[in-house]
Amino acid sequence: MGKTRTVRAKRNIVLFFLSFIYVFIIGMIGNDKLISYLYYITLTAIYFSAVLVIVEKKYKYFYLAAILMLIDAGSFLLNLDIIAIIASVLSLGFFIYVIIRLVIRISRSKTVGTLEFLEAINIYFLIGIIGSILFRLIYMNNTHAFIYPGDSLRQTADFLYFSFVTMTTLGYGDITPKHEIAKSLSIFLSFVGQLYLAMIVAMLVGKYLSLPKHDEKADKSN
Repeated sequence: MGKTRTVRAKRNIVLFFLSFIYVFIIGMIGNDKLISYLYYITLTAIYFSAVLVIVEKKYKYFYLAAILMLIDAGSFLLNLDIIAIIASVLSLGFFIYVIIRLVIRISRSKTVGTLEFLEAINIYFLIGIIGSILFRLIYMNNTHAFIYPGDSLRQTADFLYFSFVTMTTLGYGDITPKHEIAKSLSIFLSFVGQLYLAMIVAMLVGKYLSLPKHDEKADKSN
């Protein structure tokens, strides 16, 4: 049991660092072409890392990551909107499935440790990534759905930024939704972000408090 938790923790650490790089690091690079390559490579790595996180011994879900990688490659190389839309929709389904599996695992866990906290953080990252994909889909359909400074948006970097700003309810106002669907999604994402934090903290704290406590005298005697 301990070995299984260790393996899961290591895999979650990998997913955490890949998500951290995808969300926080790549967007700081100035070269737009290089950014596109790095986002594609990192997202592909996230696909495979997420599969490792939700499975233990059977790796049959690797074909899902491979399909997503190939479709993303087609979207990246051919620069066709229809392929980009298909890739985005499939990515949404995949990440939602991963989140559901992780939430179920945390809710069923009888202990609270590093593993559970890593999984909870990774879920939060994935929710933000899902939000950025949804905002990007809206923008691809209607470039006037958002008010933003400058002539255009960097579709991955700027929508990742807007997604997490919305989730945390910071609301800087530099990018604002204009279209009704964009406004509704912004409200929904801010609601989900706050509700998730409240529920996951309550769940983890409740589990921690329900763990059997060692007798203090027995501990001192040892």
